[in-house]
Amino acid sequence: MDYEKKPNSGTSALKEDIREINGNWDSVWNELHREIAELQRAQNLPEDPRPTAIYHVGSIPPRRGAQVIRLRPAQSAPARDAGPSAAVAQPVELPKPVAAAAAVSKTPAPPVCSAEVQHAAAAEAKPVRNNGPKPSALPSRSPAQAQTRPGAPVKKSSRVRRRLTKLAVAAAVLVVLYCIAVFSDIPFIKKWRTIYIETAMSTLSHHWLATAFIPRSVIEEAMAGLENTEQLQDGAASDWNGTFPSVADAKPWAKEQKKFFANYPMIDQDSFNAYVAAHPDEVLDADGYLMIDKAGIGDGGTTIRTTAGDQVLAIDTRNGIVIVQVEGEGYVGKLAIVKDPSTVSLAPSPTLGERGTILSKLAEQNDAVLGINASGFLDPNGRGNGGTPYGLVLSDGEILNQPAGGSYKVIGFDKKNRLNIGTYSDLSQFRDAVEFKPALVINGEKMVEGSAGWGLHPRSAIGQTETGEVLMLIIDGRQPGYSIGCTVEDCADIMLRYDAVQACNLDGGSSSIMYYNGRKITKPSAGDKENGRTLPNAFLVSRQ
Repeated sequence: MDYEKKPNSGTSALKEDIREINGNWDSVWNELHREIAELQRAQNLPEDPRPTAIYHVGSIPPRRGAQVIRLRPAQSAPARDAGPSAAVAQPVELPKPVAAAAAVSKTPAPPVCSAEVQHAAAAEAKPVRNNGPKPSALPSRSPAQAQTRPGAPVKKSSRVRRRLTKLAVAAAVLVVLYCIAVFSDIPFIKKWRTIYIETAMSTLSHHWLATAFIPRSVIEEAMAGLENTEQLQDGAASDWNGTFPSVADAKPWAKEQKKFFANYPMIDQDSFNAYVAAHPDEVLDADGYLMIDKAGIGDGGTTIRTTAGDQVLAIDTRNGIVIVQVEGEGYVGKLAIVKDPSTVSLAPSPTLGERGTILSKLAEQNDAVLGINASGFLDPNGRGNGGTPYGLVLSDGEILNQPAGGSYKVIGFDKKNRLNIGTYSDLSQFRDAVEFKPALVINGEKMVEGSAGWGLHPRSAIGQTETGEVLMLIIDGRQPGYSIGCTVEDCADIMLRYDAVQACNLDGGSSSIMYYNGRKITKPSAGDKENGRTLPNAFLVSRQ
């Protein structure tokens, strides 16, 4: 059936066509597809095997929901005289099978043309009256008016306002938190604020971490602890009575065994005996001396404990050394206990005045088995090379650098191997000494409380017991998840735990490092993690 060529013949002719379609659905559907394909090719339209709608020419819109075919005579086809009723062809509803295969188009019929395939489906077809104004004649709406329509997109200005509101709320929260952190007197907050300020202000090149955003008045209040500590320590000095008992020469384990616990009273007997029984082939060196060395990084230590409860990492009877691991809230470190104070000395860098030397090199050059850093040094912007020490440097009775004086303490061994801490005008009694502060313990009395104006840092310290054992302490720091450092009071408590009667803080921070038996055994926070910083000098223990 050719709808393209069939002239308009009024409603009766169309109804006849519908009856014909109803009578022979299969043939009509195939014919319809063929005709549509021809029309698509003729009008250069893409072929679509399932047309959405075909309308007959007419000015009356289809009933809502009806599926219709809109047909009009081609312009080239001669018009028949179909009478007045043919002037306007009415839309006719298709049978339900056709309606199910076609969607509704909302677009009114275009000007007279050949049969037209509509490819866009409309889910809900509404009657469109073509006796109203044309779409082009409808009044236009401005973008501002369009934004006000129901369901229209949210105005851009509204989105901006919401963002600004969020930013304002975030800023207000930050301001409140800042005020709490900087000005609150809540004990917990005040404690850690003070430690933060002290930590920044006790460095040489990072004061800006506090001064950049904390008011000067708050900084001064926090640093009042430093002034109080220095006033407390003003004039304090070590006061020794008599000399130390002589230290017996080291002996092989077969001879040392009976007197071991008398010579090393800090070792817990039960845990020691259990460890030796479990590792009989690992506790003696080639010459038969007791030598347990699990002090290296990653070695894991031993199951031996000290009487204070700390883990023992090494026992070296040939050199008279015990090394233990010390731990506390937020820190990890190592404490070396040296039996014979006469083996401890200060070794300066051979290039002092020009450049410092790493600790392992100083130990090798002086045939030392153990060592820690000692003096501070000029360190502009954290890039000093250790060549210019700060304060006194006295080695083997010779002054290599003059004292700084002021509140700095002389820390040194006299010619009787006693560790003296204080302010001294006469240095002739010293064989090896440096300067630093604050004092931790003087004459058995703890000299610091809390952070004492020194914040939270990696630490180095040296002390001595009543019987002469030298205590050499390193606390690792600035390594979150492992150890962030400790306060000077923490150092004093460790020293007192091991019976120190004299002890003083040494240069810490990125300089803190301990060396033992050919390698570093702590984790320095310096840029060079393997060697640590170059140092002006170090306290060393000579190898026996």
